[in-house]
Amino acid sequence: MKQHYSYQEIKASLTKKKNSRSSLWVQLWVRKASFPVTYLFINSGWTANMVSVLSWIVIAFAAVCLSINSFGWMLAGVILTNFWLVLDCVDGNIARVKKVKTFMGDFFDAVAGYGPFSFTTIAMGIAAYHTTFLVSEQYRHILIIVGGVGAMCNLYMRLVHQKYQNCYFAGQKILGELDDITLKDTEDKKSFAYIREQIDKNFGVAGLFMPWLFVALFTKTFDIMVCCYTAYYILSFFAISVLYCRNASRYEVQAQEKVKSKNIKM
Repeated sequence: MKQHYSYQEIKASLTKKKNSRSSLWVQLWVRKASFPVTYLFINSGWTANMVSVLSWIVIAFAAVCLSINSFGWMLAGVILTNFWLVLDCVDGNIARVKKVKTFMGDFFDAVAGYGPFSFTTIAMGIAAYHTTFLVSEQYRHILIIVGGVGAMCNLYMRLVHQKYQNCYFAGQKILGELDDITLKDTEDKKSFAYIREQIDKNFGVAGLFMPWLFVALFTKTFDIMVCCYTAYYILSFFAISVLYCRNASRYEVQAQEKVKSKNIKM
């Protein structure tokens, strides 16, 4: 017999610590909106991974809507983009309520989470092209390029981060230091990881980004929005690249010394 989960169980699964680490936008309405949606999905037999895949489809379709030169379609795109963030909370709710830790859950969640950084950023550039009154007709195409550059920098930044982690973990395995596999904890308020998390949490797609989409739609200022976020993504890309190149160089020296001292065969 299929288990039924109560609305109260779903709400209780969210700890105060987990909620406090979310942006103000998420705390004020996204989490609250996610509870009834979670109730519907979890009692219909959906798993957390299934919701992640659905959110991937939603964010892709939202980007298509946002790219169409029609207020109605753009409004649908903005609403669906915000709904994607609700679904991004729903999959976590389901996992916590069911107390199931999946092996590939992080994969599905991350793939769906990359949607706004790629699809939506490019779509904002196209929306800016259609709606701008600040840029003359002959230069409007540049806004599409700006959106593309923003998406590329954001995804490349995340590729750098993931590749660094993979190489670091592989190095720790070779050195026999698996118990030491931890990167700079975001709990350390003096760390770059913590500072970046706070900025991204409040300025990124889970923060100011979502209400700003509504403002940009009704004021026809997607051009300002896409330029601001592209600048942010470019700066983040360079900061992350420099940081990880520095850390990788230091780690290489330390790891080579350990290889020699422990006489480890590579």
